[in-house]
Amino acid sequence: MDKVASAHVTGLFGSVNHSVDFSADHAVTIIAGPNGCGKTHLLRLIYAITAYDLNSLARTPFNTLELTLRSKKRIKLKKTTTEEGVVTFEFSGKDVRGRPYSPYKFPYSEVADERELPPWITQTMDGTWYDARAERVVTAEFIRRRYGVSIETHDVRIPQQFSWLRYFFSGSSAIFIDTQRLDAGPLRKSSQDSSMRRTGDAAPVASRISQYMEQIKAQITEARRSSLAASQDADQSFAERVLEKARTTIKEKDLKERYQKIADQQAELHENGLSAQLMAVAFPDSRTNPTERRILNVFLDDWEKRLTPLLPVNGKLKALRKIVEEKFVGKEMLLDPRGGVRFYSKNTKTPLRVSSLSSGEQHLLAVFTLLLFSADSGSLVLIDEPEISMHAAWKHDFLSDISEVADINDLQIVLATHSSSIINGQWGLVQEIGVAE
Repeated sequence: MDKVASAHVTGLFGSVNHSVDFSADHAVTIIAGPNGCGKTHLLRLIYAITAYDLNSLARTPFNTLELTLRSKKRIKLKKTTTEEGVVTFEFSGKDVRGRPYSPYKFPYSEVADERELPPWITQTMDGTWYDARAERVVTAEFIRRRYGVSIETHDVRIPQQFSWLRYFFSGSSAIFIDTQRLDAGPLRKSSQDSSMRRTGDAAPVASRISQYMEQIKAQITEARRSSLAASQDADQSFAERVLEKARTTIKEKDLKERYQKIADQQAELHENGLSAQLMAVAFPDSRTNPTERRILNVFLDDWEKRLTPLLPVNGKLKALRKIVEEKFVGKEMLLDPRGGVRFYSKNTKTPLRVSSLSSGEQHLLAVFTLLLFSADSGSLVLIDEPEISMHAAWKHDFLSDISEVADINDLQIVLATHSSSIINGQWGLVQEIGVAE
């Protein structure tokens, strides 16, 4: 998704106008203001227009909402409501050269969602589907085949002639995180209401984390599968490639430096539980001859290909482990042989259930596992009051931690807060909004 440059809303609750310029040279933008100024509703509106959530847009009182993207494209929504309560939407916009798109105007009517899914199939706030009985993430295709239910996407409801709007929503990806409701049940569709609703029985945040842990396991499994495939392909052509490079000149100094770099990567992957072995071949102690260097060079080519699929998930695991081990007192995070994340007491080495973590630890873990392993790269992430349930010392580190995560996963993050501890002196990232006079 193209990054958002600014957002502008008029007529929020009838009289409030807000304009927010998003950080151009930083992944994080902070929206600050007093209680009652509309921070949360502004975030929800930005999410709703990005996710094409017409129900939320219809329920929230506002006149116009406009997003400008960094590419200079614009999308604007005008909402009118008659005295009888009939809502009409009009989407308009401009391309990168400022040329207007054909406006799409239509009356809004809340259509009942006819999807009937079993209660154990739930949707998380990042949009993925989770099978609570099997305790695993499932795809929309699996749901279609298993239950005969087609998960309708928003773009099919936009007429074909408004391809510019269909294109915008097909490429958009947004997540709204309400930290006050991280302990609520998973998001579900209601047969009376096509917007996302929570299940009736509130599930603990630990169950939400378990869903995100499945995403970690799935990514590790896929990375290992790709690594194995690369290794098998390389083994089949090793001799052929050695012969192809029979006359290649390779300097021992360059080869040794390359070997050490790959060996360090391998050691890190081994330490993080992603690889079962260390470097398979030691670099010779004595000076190598040209033939040995050519063979070693091809060997390093193959080893590099084997490691490459593991590096992205390793970077995410490192970031998550760093956060856990710096914030969670007396606890450590390890990876089991099957790719499952486990927690242990540092003192006794006994395993710890996620539900045994403190509420603050669970909230922090939920946010960061979601952003690192469930959010699509390039997503717009809107977080409302991240300071909820957060230890005072953690608030000072939160901006630094989430900025690192945003860089790893190419996220654009918008925080709404009135906590100076979260801001932690980074006032250059802050957009202050006020209340209507």
